[in-house]
Amino acid sequence: MTITRAKIEQNIPRKRKGSCSQHEKMLLRFYDVVLQAIVRHTKFDIVKCVLIASPGFVKDQFFDYMMAEAIKQDIRVLIENKAKFLLVHSSSGHRYALKGIVGNVL
Repeated sequence: MTITRAKIEQNIPRKRKGSCSQHEKMLLRFYDVVLQAIVRHTKFDIVKCVLIASPGFVKDQFFDYMMAEAIKQDIRVLIENKAKFLLVHSSSGHRYALKGIVGNVL
């Protein structure tokens, strides 16, 4: 069963020629909001697996950011449950892509 605990919507500006600092800053802010939502809403003693999916390399970048922040901020629950995170490819970032993700994982 899939339950939505947090819906995160945030605008991330496009990369611009010569300067992509706003894009990077907003992307890191988005990663931080998602990280805090995972820590706040996920009960790792119940959850067997956490799927992180995206159409590109965002899932890999987010997972690297999450593990680096977990070590830096000493978030033990993420470090201890690192093996429960599964990175998968999705066709889109919308909720309807979940059926395709779960079908590919199984």
